[in-house]
Amino acid sequence: MQVVTATEVKNQLGELFDALEEDEGKSVLIERNRRPAAMLLNARVAERAILGAYAHGVLPRSVAMQQLGLSWYGDLLQRMNTYGIERPSASSEDMEVMKNAADDVLTSAGVSIARECDQANSPRG
Repeated sequence: MQVVTATEVKNQLGELFDALEEDEGKSVLIERNRRPAAMLLNARVAERAILGAYAHGVLPRSVAMQQLGLSWYGDLLQRMNTYGIERPSASSEDMEVMKNAADDVLTSAGVSIARECDQANSPRG
């Protein structure tokens, strides 16, 4: 990793971009007042890192889409497919929790729907 100051970036930006495009393994840490302020990465590497972080549950979908400048979820999935990154999936434990929650909601909705149907079909006195 190359470490440069913000002033050096301003003076060498074109050269830094060329180096990053040529070497996917290269990164540049930019310091401001001797503290890390930003990092430059090869765009393909950065995109794969963001997509991988989303796929592994490290980044929420909204953050991944914002960092990649996407407004449609389908574009996110398409980029994941391009890099061979599998779509995120819930664990079997999470799937069971979601199923039980859905069953609870549907059961309670079914009961209230059944009551409404019974009341609608009952003879009025």
